[in-house]
Amino acid sequence: MKLMSFIQFVNESEGAESKFIKDTVHSLIEKIKSSRSMDGDDYVEFSGMEFTEPFMFDLILYVKRSSISETKSDSHFNDLPWEEINFKEKGYMIDANTKMNKKGMLIPRIEFHIIMNPKKEPSCYSNLYYRLVDILSHETNHLDQVGINRDHPNVNVSSNDERKAAKKSNAYFLLPEEIESMVKGMYSRSIEEGKPLDVIFYEYLRPFIKSKYISLKEFETTMRTWITHAIERYPDSEFSPNADKIINSI
Repeated sequence: MKLMSFIQFVNESEGAESKFIKDTVHSLIEKIKSSRSMDGDDYVEFSGMEFTEPFMFDLILYVKRSSISETKSDSHFNDLPWEEINFKEKGYMIDANTKMNKKGMLIPRIEFHIIMNPKKEPSCYSNLYYRLVDILSHETNHLDQVGINRDHPNVNVSSNDERKAAKKSNAYFLLPEEIESMVKGMYSRSIEEGKPLDVIFYEYLRPFIKSKYISLKEFETTMRTWITHAIERYPDSEFSPNADKIINSI
């Protein structure tokens, strides 16, 4: 039996994780497509998705359709003004959450609430696929940070008070656990979509600037922090010339 080097082991592990993410997202896209034929104005629920490898968690998808943004009437989106911009521009809005017990051995649950604009279907599916690769990579990285799936090289999450204080400000993007998960998610998207990582960062943050959730100065701080983390954690990341100034100053 040939023993793998540490680098080979890491690469094989990351390859299996990447395949899992892509396969799962393809399955989610098919469920979203199938929900088009289902009647009703409320969410269609897809549950029963239970995983043990490479992460132990349950996944629930909720999908509904609306030709208008529901950020004011839907409880999942009434505090997410940037998602209204995504809905108008991309044809969908997404709220994703990971629910887990930090100390216990309860199986975590990832939930997606997605509102689709039927006027943008099916042309929006390609962009939605890449966005879900990003989000699922992000949320499963949170699974590694606490609880039953904890991977000790990963950061420990901030306290509930620290996370609550960071909400509704740029500080949320700079929490250690969010830097780790956001960069990992967007790195996964960058690889899958074939776009420079800083372009993915910019596209993600632009609605936050447009909705005045963050200022231009806060945007620049976040970009510098995320690019620095990406260079340290993912040295094979590709960047556009727009990132040269930040990279050269690190």
